[in-house]
Amino acid sequence: NRALALNPNDDLIVVQQGEVLTWIGQAEEGVPWIQKAMKLNPFHPPRFWSHLGRAWFVARRYADALEAFSRITTPDQFQHAFLAACHAQLGDAQLAVHHAAAVLALNPGFTWQGTLMPTLHYKHGRDLEHHQQSVLKAGLPA
Repeated sequence: NRALALNPNDDLIVVQQGEVLTWIGQAEEGVPWIQKAMKLNPFHPPRFWSHLGRAWFVARRYADALEAFSRITTPDQFQHAFLAACHAQLGDAQLAVHHAAAVLALNPGFTWQGTLMPTLHYKHGRDLEHHQQSVLKAGLPA
């Protein structure tokens, strides 16, 4: 809040506000902050799309999350895992399997427990559980 007060138009500070809100279970409130950061810097780093996709995913708005993640030219293993999870939640098993395979091609040792979970900072267990169930539903290893 202090950083925002000192520089309310710094895209990096603004996007972080959206990220923090997402991690603490207020993803719907975080989305406008991330979108504002993207408007403040139309040449924003590609990771802003990932931040927006994560916020939409946490808000259980999977189609919106897919739209955001689809803007990333070369998704990494974590972004493919989100894509797989979103497709699984939307009932598209074929695309879920496609993205799960992409995760494993990038990292054959990928697991929920050892690779993905340590990168997540959810305040609420329900968000972590939602993420885990989605990834496992997509066919990625526990």
